[in-house]
Amino acid sequence: MKRACFATIILLVFATTLSAEKKDVTITGADGFALKGTLYSAGKIGPGILLLHQCNADRQIYDTLGTMLSAAGYNALTLDFRGFGGSKNAQFPDLASARDKMPGDVDAAFQFLTTQGLVNKTVLGVIGGSCGVNQAIQAARRHPEVKTLVLLSGGTDGDGEMFIKNAAKMPIFGAASEEDTNAAASIKKIVGLSTNRDSQITMLKGAGHAASMFEKEPDLQADIVIWFRTNLPVSGYAVLPSLK
Repeated sequence: MKRACFATIILLVFATTLSAEKKDVTITGADGFALKGTLYSAGKIGPGILLLHQCNADRQIYDTLGTMLSAAGYNALTLDFRGFGGSKNAQFPDLASARDKMPGDVDAAFQFLTTQGLVNKTVLGVIGGSCGVNQAIQAARRHPEVKTLVLLSGGTDGDGEMFIKNAAKMPIFGAASEEDTNAAASIKKIVGLSTNRDSQITMLKGAGHAASMFEKEPDLQADIVIWFRTNLPVSGYAVLPSLK
């Protein structure tokens, strides 16, 4: 019920009051490679959120969520990893050819996001799905301005686990579908390692993998927006008590 109410608020209220803007952008990697992304501007100063896709999709899988986040006052950036979507070419046709470039490309996306005039570069969030989970966690290790993570159906390495365990000030929202056995176990482990009392996990059934879960569980996107509104506050926007 609360998710349905919040989704209605997002679609009906913010859609009529916000001067948000969506535009495709080019992000230059450290080696000069052109990465493609989409910037969802809130039309006002607010936190930045970087969305990292799973490795069986591209940035388009976050289009609805990016729009919802901008409607809620966040400046969101989606990125096509090298080898995916608009960031694919003959040199980098797939994940295998570009895996070692992912951390640097994520850093390039951070630099792009934080140089946007409306982004409060000291207050950031990251969403990661599947292979993007580890990239999100590693990005938070490198960028202390990241204040919260949303992790969907994925795991991390030993360094990532240690970081999560020691990041007591960073609340984590994790979600996965029970039948997605390995991903579900990984998300449970990550959230279980968190020492932040506000960290939480949502386990679904028959929903699929990472951001693909949005198709069968569209309210999960509203839950994510609620999470950011609670844990990455935007001036002028507050979660109604009845929706917490």
